Amino acid sequence: MARIRRWAFAGVLLLILWLLGARPPEAVLLRPMAGTPSPALPTLTPSAVPTASPPTPGSRYGLAIVDFRLHPDGPLYAGDRLSFEVEVRNVGRAPLAGGRVEIRRGGPEGEEVLAEAALPELAPGASHRVVWTWVWQAPGSGTFPLIGIARGEGAGGATEARWAQPVTLGPQEALPETERRARWAQARSRCCTHVYLTGTAAEADLARLMAWADEAEATVRARMGLSTPLPISVVWIPRLLGHGGFAVGDSLILTYPVADRLPVDLPTILRHEMVHRMTCAGIGREDCLGHLPALITEGLAVFIAGGHYRPEPLTQRAAALLRMGGWIPLEELVEDFYAHPHEIGYLEAGAFVEELVRKGGWPRFLDFLRSLERRPGESDRTVLDRALRDVYHQDIRGIESRWREALERLPPDPEQAADLRFVWTFFEALRAYQRKYDPSAYFLRAWLPDWRQAVREGIVADFMRAPDSPEGRRAWQDLQAARAQAARGDIAAALAALQALCRALGCSDVAEPVLERPGLPVPDGRAKG
Repeated sequence: MARIRRWAFAGVLLLILWLLGARPPEAVLLRPMAGTPSPALPTLTPSAVPTASPPTPGSRYGLAIVDFRLHPDGPLYAGDRLSFEVEVRNVGRAPLAGGRVEIRRGGPEGEEVLAEAALPELAPGASHRVVWTWVWQAPGSGTFPLIGIARGEGAGGATEARWAQPVTLGPQEALPETERRARWAQARSRCCTHVYLTGTAAEADLARLMAWADEAEATVRARMGLSTPLPISVVWIPRLLGHGGFAVGDSLILTYPVADRLPVDLPTILRHEMVHRMTCAGIGREDCLGHLPALITEGLAVFIAGGHYRPEPLTQRAAALLRMGGWIPLEELVEDFYAHPHEIGYLEAGAFVEELVRKGGWPRFLDFLRSLERRPGESDRTVLDRALRDVYHQDIRGIESRWREALERLPPDPEQAADLRFVWTFFEALRAYQRKYDPSAYFLRAWLPDWRQAVREGIVADFMRAPDSPEGRRAWQDLQAARAQAARGDIAAALAALQALCRALGCSDVAEPVLERPGLPVPDGRAKG
């Protein structure tokens, strides 16, 4: 559950009601601000993408539109506020000094520009992504061509790329009733402001959700040694994004319901995201995220939460991972942490933090966190290695070597090994499903527009709708059938179904050899949750 960039803190003044005793939570309906909202300015951010295939010989200048996304996902209707994402790549041999990218709507009377932005200089093979959020409101129903145009300019020439797709807008009367009636509302618990959509499961279960959030916040704040609560907004949405939870600035964005879709424990996810919210305050450094390697921030969240997706014995699972042959050396894992197999990375990171705390105690670990200092141009490994030497007087290789020796001495735990394999395979299949059928939900590229702007302007579609196709529905049904098999205790059948689905969807090439590793025992009886 990766951290992503901070959002703007501007918002409207909200009426706050406190919970009193055991009374049901009182909610405030949040009404859109009057008037027509001004379009959001486009943002231009670099994107790490694979290098493009080289152009044909003689192609000095070349530009390609390699990705185009339209939001909200799923069916579109008249009156929708649309957002666009375009990724362009220099596929030529020469640099481009700049250019422009436009989104147009085609029609019988010509093309209408809906959004535009300047492109920066692009070196050969470089890519940039332009995002326009809620910049155009569809006026009516019907079908029209949506066109993307990218123009690049070089020192001795220019290049252009075009992309088009038909877009169909249904009539407003066809909008699902649940979305038509949904409004943003809020309620207050001891720890947090809870923002949710009326008519959803979050509204029905709000008292329980607020109690879970209060408990998670108190647990994490006590562990981090914070006497004063931090402002926290918890936004509950029905749309499944990533693995169910994100921390964004002072906000937690959580999917609900989630346990009937993923093998997760929501209180554990709440604790995980609360840790992200409190880490910098806990070590007294506002800029800590620029210094702490992701291996440490995510490992800390897993450790304090008591597990990754649900409560689990981290050290025992790390020992099982080591025996399975899926271990990633820490000096490799710390670099580009999120690019490594997800469940391996988070498990090793959480167990590593647990080992450091076991080795030197919590106060010493806090000293270690405070000692992590990134100097200009330094890699994550360099930052981590120096702090380990300063506080624990060993480098990363020495600590890992002794730790692995201790893990190897632990007795085998077949149930942990089997459950680890199931969780690993399930989420590999989930991410493959998202990449293929629901790319805006994929955790590294999740579509998370500013919820505060959505509240101000009464926008709900981006937080409710999801793509729908016959192929995607079948894959999702297979995924859920495997989850149900595991919940009944039939891990072997669940694994067989998931591995077949993983092969069909194209799961991670890195994980597949370990998932297929023979000889891993599968216990009888119900799997541990």
